Amino acid sequence: MKIKQLSEEVINKIAAGEVVERPANVLKELIENALDANANKVDVSIEKGGKRFIKVKDNGHGISKDDIVNAVKRFSTSKISNIDDLFNLNTYGFRGEALSSISAVSKFKISSRTIDEVIGSELYIEGGKIKYLQEKGHSIGTTVEVKDLFFNVPARQKFLKSERTELIHLLDIFSKYSFLHTDKYFSLEVDGKKIFDFYPSTLKDRILSILGEDYKNSLIEIDYEGAVGSVKGFVSTKSISSRKKYIFINKRPVRNYIISNTIKQIIGDNFYILFFEFPSYFVDFNVHPAKEEVKFVKESSVVSLIKSALEENLNQFTKKTVSYSFQNENSQTIAQKTASYLKDSRFEIIGQVEDTFLIVYFNGEVYFIDQHVAHERIFYELLMEEFLEKGKIPSQNLISPVILKFSPDEIQKFEILKERLNEIGFSYETDKNILILKAIPYNLSLSSAEKTLQDVVETGNLHITAQEIFSKMACKMSVKAGDKLNKEKAYSLIEQWLKTDNPNLCPHGRPIYYKISMDEIKKYVGRK
Repeated sequence: MKIKQLSEEVINKIAAGEVVERPANVLKELIENALDANANKVDVSIEKGGKRFIKVKDNGHGISKDDIVNAVKRFSTSKISNIDDLFNLNTYGFRGEALSSISAVSKFKISSRTIDEVIGSELYIEGGKIKYLQEKGHSIGTTVEVKDLFFNVPARQKFLKSERTELIHLLDIFSKYSFLHTDKYFSLEVDGKKIFDFYPSTLKDRILSILGEDYKNSLIEIDYEGAVGSVKGFVSTKSISSRKKYIFINKRPVRNYIISNTIKQIIGDNFYILFFEFPSYFVDFNVHPAKEEVKFVKESSVVSLIKSALEENLNQFTKKTVSYSFQNENSQTIAQKTASYLKDSRFEIIGQVEDTFLIVYFNGEVYFIDQHVAHERIFYELLMEEFLEKGKIPSQNLISPVILKFSPDEIQKFEILKERLNEIGFSYETDKNILILKAIPYNLSLSSAEKTLQDVVETGNLHITAQEIFSKMACKMSVKAGDKLNKEKAYSLIEQWLKTDNPNLCPHGRPIYYKISMDEIKKYVGRK
């Protein structure tokens, strides 16, 4: 096969694919352009998950009629003059890089006016081809409208997800830049309905506006400056899904394993939003086409900065002290029941360690049983048995509806998961950023039901199975590590656990116990 030169049209579509994979990429580029234009007001409108329509309007410095065509050409920019500028970026990028790519795969309109112009201009491009350029009245600033994304690239269009899934990605992008620029006004309209209307505020207020008031009392402020850079932001004492952990470097939302893994080692799965500032020479954003990943000159210095910043501010994450106890029991009734359990089950509970592990002697072996995961196994199998028998979990209606606050992207997920959660026993309606809870599974407390919903939505799994939800419900229903158990409860738990179909593993796949034989113990201490 002979080698041939690709046409300009094909080259542009290939280039567009590096920048634009889905509607969220379009929104990211357009918001960044608005911010680079020194806008302090950014209005976003979305229709049909961004597949039908995306509009970003700003009040930045605008583009003159003489420049507006150049703005959508490949490799045209007002921000880069030489090669050194690529390694000292103080802006999000150069407008032409994004607009050229987007206009190549959509029906694209850009309208703008500068402060020096009496009337603005409007440029319309369809599939990379300019259809018209005309004068058009416009306020100072720029408006970009993107319609029918990938209309001319069906192969890419078919890989887009459902409207709701794409909307969740769009909301994530909007949230990130709202966090980054709390000094600016942001609004978001989805299918004609105003979702967000953010006026300039503090970072903490913006966090609570997006994630909900539940985080109000759990946020710990971080403010630290080290030798190589600085870090500011908030860490929460509440755990949350990985999608709700935010890393920003030099005012860019990024992914970086070194940073996220170091943070996790210190605070586990708790929520955080952290803003890092490094000298421009120290960090390279050009390792990813969309600048979502970064590389550092010296990674060990970044690790040291994180450890110093977090360990100086956080003392909430401490280990439990070891204790060996059994709650005092003097009841004659309990003693009689205990004797009965011992007789029937032929096992003996020796004690409880750290209020977490039950030590059980059975048939020449000593078992260390995690009370929480053993209880999880019991409840999980009971839920599965009922679900398989009846096809759903019965509900209990709440005396009055309970209002739960979630972020808009989480509300969208609840809409997608509604049918599945109805089978589990949940009944609810949604509106903007609230969930109106009307009924919950009959065997779940209200607080456990709320926590289960939070866990389900935080997985980000829009195809979550009943089994996966049951494992989360069972976790909420079970005794916890740290709960003191009297002998009656301990024996009852062990008896029920022994009757389960799989007493070896919890619903999440963790081992429930560790055992050691008396022969092995005798061997170690030199007793024959």
